[in-house]
Amino acid sequence: MIDDINFKSKVLILFILEKLEMPINEGVLIQMCCLDNDWISYFYFPTLINELASADLINRHLDENSHKEYVISLNENGKVCLSYFFKDIYKSDRDNVTEYIRANKLKYRKIQEFTCDYKKNKDGTFKVMCAVKNAEATVFELVFTVPTQEKAVSVRNKWITKATDFYRLYTDLLID
Repeated sequence: MIDDINFKSKVLILFILEKLEMPINEGVLIQMCCLDNDWISYFYFPTLINELASADLINRHLDENSHKEYVISLNENGKVCLSYFFKDIYKSDRDNVTEYIRANKLKYRKIQEFTCDYKKNKDGTFKVMCAVKNAEATVFELVFTVPTQEKAVSVRNKWITKATDFYRLYTDLLID
């Protein structure tokens, strides 16, 4: 029974990656599949991803931006495998995943492309690091200091919703 669940979960992961049509940060994929939806068990997810990577059905490499998390994408072998086992995914599950990704793809893209983090400095202030990234590299980075953690959290929360406007404004002002 566990093997059948693992098989179906692996095929479902391949289907999700196909529908996303972009490399995705592993943490963002976990959030989508395990936390925001109940498509895959959180406890099995790491094992499933490792097995898919070992079988050369997905590409999994360290994120060049953070060097902490992995980026996952569907490779040609995974596409071929999915074509053979597509029918093993319940139509209702395929429809659910397709609709969810269509409605939320931009949200997940923003989560992984517009990042903001902060850390405490020795003097008690906080260094805030905001970035715009693509799958290959950081394309824009803004680093500055704020006096309190509350300000740092506020900047992080605003960055998530305002990053596209901010990035567009600065590129318009600086690049001819």
